[in-house]
Amino acid sequence: MIIKDFYNVAIYCRLSRDDETQGESSSISTQKNMLSSYVQERGWRIVDYYVDDGISGTTFERGGFKRMIDDIEDGKVNMVITKDLSRLGRDYLKTGFYTECFFPENDVRYIAVNDGIDTINNDNDIAPFKNILNEMYAKDISKKIKSAYKVRIARGDYHGAFAPFGYSKDPNNKGKLMVDPESSETVRFIFDLAKQGYGAARIRTVLVEKQMLTPAAYLHKLDSKYYAKMFTGTNPTPVYAWSSGMVERILDNEIYIGNMIHYKEVSVSYKSKRRQHQPRDKWVRSENTHEPIIDRDTWDLVQERFLHRGVLPRTNPPNIFQRIVRCADCGAAMWLSTLQKNPKTGEKSQRRYFHCVTYREFGKTKCASHNTSHKALYDIVLNDIQAYARLALRHPEELLETLCDTENSQRRKMIERLNGDYKKSSDRLAEIDNLLQRLFEENVSGRMNHDNYTAMFARYQNEQTQLAAKVQNLARQLERLRESRDNSQKWIDLIAKYADLQELDAPIINELCEKIMVHNAEKVDGKRVQKIEIFYRFVGKIPTVEGEPEHEIHGSRHLCDDKSASESA
Repeated sequence: MIIKDFYNVAIYCRLSRDDETQGESSSISTQKNMLSSYVQERGWRIVDYYVDDGISGTTFERGGFKRMIDDIEDGKVNMVITKDLSRLGRDYLKTGFYTECFFPENDVRYIAVNDGIDTINNDNDIAPFKNILNEMYAKDISKKIKSAYKVRIARGDYHGAFAPFGYSKDPNNKGKLMVDPESSETVRFIFDLAKQGYGAARIRTVLVEKQMLTPAAYLHKLDSKYYAKMFTGTNPTPVYAWSSGMVERILDNEIYIGNMIHYKEVSVSYKSKRRQHQPRDKWVRSENTHEPIIDRDTWDLVQERFLHRGVLPRTNPPNIFQRIVRCADCGAAMWLSTLQKNPKTGEKSQRRYFHCVTYREFGKTKCASHNTSHKALYDIVLNDIQAYARLALRHPEELLETLCDTENSQRRKMIERLNGDYKKSSDRLAEIDNLLQRLFEENVSGRMNHDNYTAMFARYQNEQTQLAAKVQNLARQLERLRESRDNSQKWIDLIAKYADLQELDAPIINELCEKIMVHNAEKVDGKRVQKIEIFYRFVGKIPTVEGEPEHEIHGSRHLCDDKSASESA
């Protein structure tokens, strides 16, 4: 490269968050002043200052740097000056590319003042080693940040840029969350709707109708700098533009029961800003780190009943038993017919029937119809709830002992089954870990071609993710089964509120019932008999209680001589 008498200089300054700890000596203003004096002393012309403030040197996706490259390619610049080599970058491969290839090819002289590097000379052999040291520094900083992050996780600290919807940051306790009075009401409202059987789409519709602010809109309301582009300008996004995805993310976020979840995603490399989603078994959970907005019972009900389920058809009038009434043989939901018009009178008949969804889709090859009258089932459930509610008020101790005796037997069977499933799933999970390790070794050794490796790895990884979620769910179920007597007392206190109940609705059904199993009808002595089993939350199916007539209160009921239901079969 030939020394020129005059240069058009680009002064490049960069400061990352890590560099800020070094004080004023690394600040942007200090870099500008030092480099400006250096250029002016030599009588060169400053074309422009190119600045990237708060951006790591491990990436070259920087606005100021890219603008400088564009000006070099346009011929506006023939010299680049930085305070030191690390200001240009901390990725030794890319930094070396610019200093040894790009700048010389574009006839650009590069000077790193403090490092004594000038590409006009041919004695810059130390530059590659400095680039490597700069990258090692960045890697070391990355390790220290991750180590500090793990300490904060152990303490249960929150480290996001702003608090999750429903919370605010505690100004007196860094890393801790406080319940936000205004936005937390929206969160509770969403979970209340989910308890009533509303799906994400219906909840979204209600939120829009009630003109409740979205999480982004609420954050913008608190501080206009957040999401400024979204809510200002010629075509601002409506502040009530809820989506089903927003609702689902709130319903699936453990932050609302006081838990903090970390490592849902991780960075691919300290050199890259791209992040990669982690399978659930890689997540780290810190429990009881802050005040919950949603109680655990509500959370469990929503997770078990409304999330990650298929969409059921809507009916008119709405089905208050949706997702609760199920086929006793295949376990599928029961479909409820709509009100049908009488072709002669034009009036709608009040007769409605439940049918097994599997039967409706596949016919007798998969299941039987299990059809039963909506009115008859409604009356059975209403009578059962009324009777147990009266008993909870009159004889709570007797009912508690009955529930505990029954639950002990049922619980033993349930624990035995769940333990078997847990061991089987855990063993398979460990087996998959070994298979993935062997796959990796086969691929590295060259004994397996890359296409087969990719296909098999994806299949095992998918199974691994599903099993990890299953094992986690089984562990939670086993934990809940340990609290039998508390659950029984909780149920008694809950149902006692409904002693004067006259009419059922979806919130009541969802609050009290876990499931209602409908068996297929049979002929007994020439009569159509159908068994209905009611399983209540916390306690399951309840047997006949001493001193109460069986026809008035029983966990298993029978429909007899339901002529209309028989005719519709």
